[in-house]
Amino acid sequence: MRRGLLTLSILVAVLALTAGPYARPACAAQIEVCFSPPLPGGCDPAGAIADAIRAAGQSILVQAYEITPGPLVAALINAHRRGVDVRAIVDYKQLTDRRSHDDAFAVQNLGAAGIPVLVDRPRGIMHDKVMIIDGETVITGSFNYTYSAEHRNVENLLVIHDPALAAQYVRHWKSRAAESRPLRVGLSLGSQRSAAASDSYLPPVAPNGPVVGNRRSRIYEWPGCPYYNSISPRARVDFSSAQVAEQAGYRAAHNCR
Repeated sequence: MRRGLLTLSILVAVLALTAGPYARPACAAQIEVCFSPPLPGGCDPAGAIADAIRAAGQSILVQAYEITPGPLVAALINAHRRGVDVRAIVDYKQLTDRRSHDDAFAVQNLGAAGIPVLVDRPRGIMHDKVMIIDGETVITGSFNYTYSAEHRNVENLLVIHDPALAAQYVRHWKSRAAESRPLRVGLSLGSQRSAAASDSYLPPVAPNGPVVGNRRSRIYEWPGCPYYNSISPRARVDFSSAQVAEQAGYRAAHNCR
């Protein structure tokens, strides 16, 4: 009986060593799972993504079906500024859907910061929510890079440390990049499709001086904006300037004088 168990153990070990990358099981220590809202004692998806972005040393490849202004956009821009090769693919509807001003603003912020952004327009939608960090770590799941995913929705997120798996995601990213077109930074946020220059959706320029932000909507305002004096104390954030607010992931209100 003991000899039989020993033979079985050796057989299992040999199979584990000779199995291909697709059959190799991931160790528990390689995978971190997060939920929104976070479980007691569990990790927060947005925090886990931000930590991975800050830890990146070489590259970050992004596929974002939806992304809104906030800390994750700011973290990607900061990574780019410190020398990390950040590249993004977004779904075309973020730029063509008139209801998605926040998405278009976030995408334009990435492009304006110097991050190469590609716009994917498949027959359906580009529904991926993926980041590949340094060619070794894959972040994926239902979690979009949005305020709603973090604060309103029920979502899941996986952080997988596996170079072989990451290589497959890089191949997928490159295949979509080949089918995408570059974002034309500075064009109308609502009409990239026609490539017609227009500032009808561009926010007004904030004056110099302090501004106030709404931590729920991630929008900042100044005197002359209709909701400047109506932000609740719990949601109000004071910034010394519009630049500081935008570095924190806030965008300017669209309906100010």
